[in-house]
Order: sequence, then C-alpha cells, then structure tokens
Amino acid sequence: MLVLASLAVVTAGRPVLAAEAVLGSGAVVADATGCPGALIEPQYADLGAPPIVQTVRTGAATPAPPGAECFGKSDSTVTWITVAAFFRTDDNPTALVARFGAISQLLAVQYWSTTEQKWRPLVLSAYATSAVNSDAKPRADYSVAELSAGSDRYYRIADSRSGHDIVYRLKLRSSQPGSLVVETANLEPIKQWGLTFYAAGGLHTLYFLRERAPGVWAYYSITRVLPNSFLAGGHEKSYINRAVALYRHYASIPTNAEPPAAR
Repeated sequence: MLVLASLAVVTAGRPVLAAEAVLGSGAVVADATGCPGALIEPQYADLGAPPIVQTVRTGAATPAPPGAECFGKSDSTVTWITVAAFFRTDDNPTALVARFGAISQLLAVQYWSTTEQKWRPLVLSAYATSAVNSDAKPRADYSVAELSAGSDRYYRIADSRSGHDIVYRLKLRSSQPGSLVVETANLEPIKQWGLTFYAAGGLHTLYFLRERAPGVWAYYSITRVLPNSFLAGGHEKSYINRAVALYRHYASIPTNAEPPAAR
C-alpha cells in the first residue's frame, strides 16, 4: 500500500497552555523502536491547524528528518515522508491503540488523487490475518490486548491504485501512560506491470503519539520510502496525501475534509 502519518513548536506570539508548560517540551522519547533513548523533536503545527508535512530526499549531503535514526541504514537514496500535528480527542490511549488494530476501518479512508483531482478510496480491501502466507484466511480486527502483547501482527490490503493484495506487519512497539509507538511495514514486494516498485520493507512507517495535555495529543509519523524502480519516484504529492489521510483517520478527522494537503 502506498501509504505513509509535530510537535508543534511554540511560535512567537502563541500563548503556552499551562498544561503544556507542566508537561515540558513534549518531545517523544522512542525507547522501544530500535533507537533507545533517541529524542524525537519534529516541528508541530499549532492545535487546530493543518499538519506540517514534509518530504525529504536524503543522499550523502542531505540531512534526514527527526526519527530517521530509528530505521536501519540504507545504501540507496531514501525519501522520507513526515506528518506532525496536534489533535484533540476525548478518547483514552486504549481507544487510540484500538484504531490501529481496526484494520477493516481502513476501507473508509479516502485520499486526494492528484492524478484524477478527486477524492478516492485509499484501499480496495483491508483485513487482519493470522499469518504471512497468502492462503491465510481473514480474521477479526486486532483487539487492544492482542496488540499490547507486543508481537508482530499481520494484515493484507489492496491499494486502490495498484489493486494488488499485499501483506503488512503491524506492531505496537511501545505503550506507556500517555504515549504510543506503532510500526507498520510491507512484507511483500509491491509490483506493477511486472516491475517491483518497492521491495519488502520499502514502505516502513513509525507512528509516535504522545499526550501533551488532557485530551490533546501530539502525532508524528515518519515513513521511509525505498523505491526499487525509477517509476516509483517523483510521487511526493501522492505520498503526502496518503500520509495525511492516515493521520486524519487515526485522529478521527474526516479523511475527505477540504482542502487536501496537496493538489
């Protein structure tokens, strides 16, 4: 699936909420994601504002965005997609975890197609499965208890553009009071026209969520994109719109709300 999800920095002239001052900077500590002790400090949009979204193509001379150190090293050029925002919710952390486990709900997600200039479904099919192999039968969405066990979970989705059914890995990497770290990655190559656009692991995302004040959460997603073909490059606007669609989904914001992140 070609899908990808700030700490809104306090800007000049923006009052600091008392609750924010008590909680400190709100930077997300990724202590269970393969980068122990790393301090993730993205720039967030203000509460109620559209998310700050960035695409960064890194090479030898281009620095990677915050959180890139949580991924394994790659010898090839990497495209990073980041989404950073605050959102308000009455849900507790358990309900937020449940949203990631509700694989079937991805069917309701829409994104803005820059090719067709209209809203379209993100996926054509989406279901949890108990195994990686292709003949594994669909099962119910994952419960919070299942995700909280910390084991790898699997799901299959068919991207609405390619139409191919691909298995993904889902893992709750960290769940502590007021913070979550969730990981997803494709476990099968993503192909089109007989060409491999992305090898296994070519679309790898970490989601960092942290409660900054009662009912106010910081959301930061970072996706590492490793194209396997030149045909998979140059689609930054599409990456952005898909990433923002997932942010809206997990934040319980209508995914087809105007305006789209990128026209």
